[in-house]
Amino acid sequence: MADRRFEAAIFDMDGLILDSEKAVIDCWDIVGERYNLEDIRTFAYSVIGRNVTDTNKMFEERYGTDPGALFIRAEKRKIFKERFEGGLVPLKPYTIELLKKMEMLGMKTALASSSSREDVVYEMSRLGALEYFDAVICGDQVTKSKPDPEIFIKAADLIGLDPSACMGLEDSFNGVKACKAAGLYTVMVPDILQPDDEIKKIPDVIVGSLKDVMELL
Repeated sequence: MADRRFEAAIFDMDGLILDSEKAVIDCWDIVGERYNLEDIRTFAYSVIGRNVTDTNKMFEERYGTDPGALFIRAEKRKIFKERFEGGLVPLKPYTIELLKKMEMLGMKTALASSSSREDVVYEMSRLGALEYFDAVICGDQVTKSKPDPEIFIKAADLIGLDPSACMGLEDSFNGVKACKAAGLYTVMVPDILQPDDEIKKIPDVIVGSLKDVMELL
């Protein structure tokens, strides 16, 4: 449990407040089968939390440049939009309640997502959550991807606070590593990947849901 008050909270998006990780993995499965990409699910798990640049690089290191990362990601995005643009990827339970409680407590909030700014603004606006964040920084606005701490350090700077004054909320292994390295009090809320023994040592606390996070405040 957090033993002190925090001035702010910095959130990841996919898999933490947006229930999208399973949907994305399903799309990777489809595109992997379509283009004979061996063991695509293992690859998809390995890039959870990473930005587009890192994901593309890792894809081409593993599968080569024919048909290439840009083509495959465009295909995956097309599949995602066809299947999930109709409002089928909702916010995780208690997202708005948690954001409202933080607002009531006078905490600042920031979003630090590896997704593109265009996607983040679109999704969060569509779901009525964008208005609750004081700052948003995305994967195409930083030079290094999670697990590098850059995005969390910049998020804290945008809200005018030292990272040590912030609680960081993450679901992915890469995100947890980045959050902790940035110096935030790190709260892990696992999604499709449960923490292994190595990851369990990194966050300050692991909870089961956003409802549990409310009890930390």
